[in-house]
Amino acid sequence: MFLDVLEKSKSEKKLVELNCYGVGEGFYCGFVLDYNEEFAIIQQFTKFGSIDGILTLSLADIKFIETDTTYLKGISLLMNQQNLVLNQTYQLKGKNDESFTHLFESFIGNKEHLIKFELSDEDVYFGLVEWCDEDYFSIINIDLDGSAIGKATFKFEDLKMYWVDDLECRKRKILHDAQKVGR
Repeated sequence: MFLDVLEKSKSEKKLVELNCYGVGEGFYCGFVLDYNEEFAIIQQFTKFGSIDGILTLSLADIKFIETDTTYLKGISLLMNQQNLVLNQTYQLKGKNDESFTHLFESFIGNKEHLIKFELSDEDVYFGLVEWCDEDYFSIINIDLDGSAIGKATFKFEDLKMYWVDDLECRKRKILHDAQKVGR
């Protein structure tokens, strides 16, 4: 059965997730360049859809293979939009030295850029900023597949650091926008 999936990946350049023994929760993502009954050669891709080298692995090490997942559909989209993923789109404007949260607050209602932030307990979140007041802020929480998974409100006093338009933010934003178009 593995050989059938590998053949389809090779002939159609169809992405697969290769889940191997000893890798934990991770997997390898790519399409098959060549294979036989003992090993497969894979064109591997990163979580940002960028080419990430050629991987050769033994078929005996493959625990299971997944196809047609939400993750793979997202990687396929990102592969075709590398210019949007890799190029930072936000440029700092004006004076932003009023306070630690001034730049953050400037993104209230901004639907073009995701904010990534870390709290004092080291939890990291990604979202679109909905509102802020002196003590709190609220976001639309965006998961790693670009899905809006709800809204969350946080205390500014717990905010440790934040990023605007980093690579992971751009990836999630592209996936989020693609889901909105698909609705």
